[in-house]
Amino acid sequence: MSRPDRVFGITSDLSGSIGTGIIANSFNQTDNVEYAEARDEKGKLLNIQAYSESSEATLNGLYVGTGVKAGTKVTIDGKDWLVTSSSKDQTNTDFQQSSVSIRSGDTETVIGEISGLL
Repeated sequence: MSRPDRVFGITSDLSGSIGTGIIANSFNQTDNVEYAEARDEKGKLLNIQAYSESSEATLNGLYVGTGVKAGTKVTIDGKDWLVTSSSKDQTNTDFQQSSVSIRSGDTETVIGEISGLL
C-alpha cells in the first residue's frame, strides 16, 4: 500500500508584503464556511447549505524591520488578507518574536449543498 505524499515546511509564498515584517517559523491556516440548516416539524435535518467561505491564519516568527501592522492588507499565494492583529515579544534571551493574525474575505457564493437527508 502506498503512502500519500507528505509536505515538509512552509510552502505558502510569504515573500510578498508580509515577508517584509516577519520571518515565519509557522503558518497555521483554518478554512471555514457559514451554513444554514433546514429542519422539518420534528427537528429532522432536511438540508444543509454552505453559503460563505473564509479563512483565518496565524503566523509566528522573527520580527524584522517595522513588523506587520494591524489593519493592513497582505498578499499570500496571490490571495489578499486583512491583518487583524499583530504582536511583538521582546526578551533579553532571544531575538524579537512576532505573531500575526490574518483573515480573508468571503467568496459570497453557494459552495456546497446536501439535501434529501430524510
